[in-house]
Amino acid sequence: MQKVRIPISVDPVKSASKQLSYVGLVPGQNLTRLQELLVEPCADVDVELAFAIDAQGIKHIKGQANVGVTVACERCGDPMAVELASEFIYAPVTRRQTATDMPSEYEPFELDELGEVNLHRIVEDELILAMPVVVKHDERECRIDSNAMQWGDIDDAPQEKDNPFAVLQELKRK
Repeated sequence: MQKVRIPISVDPVKSASKQLSYVGLVPGQNLTRLQELLVEPCADVDVELAFAIDAQGIKHIKGQANVGVTVACERCGDPMAVELASEFIYAPVTRRQTATDMPSEYEPFELDELGEVNLHRIVEDELILAMPVVVKHDERECRIDSNAMQWGDIDDAPQEKDNPFAVLQELKRK
């Protein structure tokens, strides 16, 4: 089956009523915020999206996104490959579905002025959240030994600081 490009934006309420699903790609060059975190340009992201209505009548988007990226190791600075994978469930906030009465398994989102949602932005947000907080090689693979790292010496002697009120004390004496 040939993968197609995922549409940039859709009406999630209508799509859920029609129970649409997409299996395709989001172009990596469109994900500018994710690109800023990477050493090399991002490949196209594999995405699966399914619009549905649950037993409570809540319209939602269930999806997953996967991509391999190259980032810099924070210990040695060398490029390293990281697999980003994310699964998510979003539900649009509408007059009938408010964020306050939505079950906790759904992440609520606001629709734009046309009643649509930007699917590429959702995928990009999820991939950024899937990024490791601290990206570094395994200790055996990194060219810098973590035990040999030195951060500097701390001077234990207290340093005398100028009193910011010394001028006021002099005025008081006069």
